[in-house]
Amino acid sequence: MSRAVAFYRKSQGTEDDVSLQLQRDRVGDLATDLADEVEEVDLGVHTGFSIHMRPDSKERIDTNEDVLALLERLRAGEYDYLCAWDDTRLARDQFFWELKRAALLGGCELAFVEEPPEDSLTFRVQRAVESDVKRREIEKSRAAMAERQEQGHDQGRPPYGLTYDDAGERWVPDRETENGEVSDFQQALDVIKHRRDSVSWRNIAERTGVHKDTARNIWDRRERYLQETNEV
Repeated sequence: MSRAVAFYRKSQGTEDDVSLQLQRDRVGDLATDLADEVEEVDLGVHTGFSIHMRPDSKERIDTNEDVLALLERLRAGEYDYLCAWDDTRLARDQFFWELKRAALLGGCELAFVEEPPEDSLTFRVQRAVESDVKRREIEKSRAAMAERQEQGHDQGRPPYGLTYDDAGERWVPDRETENGEVSDFQQALDVIKHRRDSVSWRNIAERTGVHKDTARNIWDRRERYLQETNEV
């Protein structure tokens, strides 16, 4: 009886992103077509970089317990197929070769929804270029973040219901509406009100239309929202 493992990961976004769900559907279908039994390694939103690119970071793909366990099972020959959307979903740097080596040792074939270039030299050059470009992007991003931090500016993607001001420096309420609907900022305030009244996360989601995970994040940041208004 053949066995496959379906591997899901994306670098940015949220757990309910359409692209992540597409991975789960398409990669899962690929694994089901190839093998009788299918297991999953679902990292969700997780970095694809390892010690090769981020030696000082603790949040790396090569420190993830599920990935380390996968390496052991691959070496032990427990799987016939390792399935992913493409090679970069497995890893974004040289750690890919560690996964591939483990698969080869265990007689496991790699299968992708989108196949990498067939020419091995092209493949190696492409991966090296991608890693170097990404490294430079990370360095620039870190420098920009450090500068913004020194200036006391907000950083990163604004939380639900907030947006950057015209100068791109500070998060402010996003009060834009369409077709008379409640603004995202008002929905965030509604989440806080309901939670203060001990409403369950499920009921909050039903009443406001805000996903439970997003509602929890709003509650965790409630002090920031309350700074922006006297309505609550």
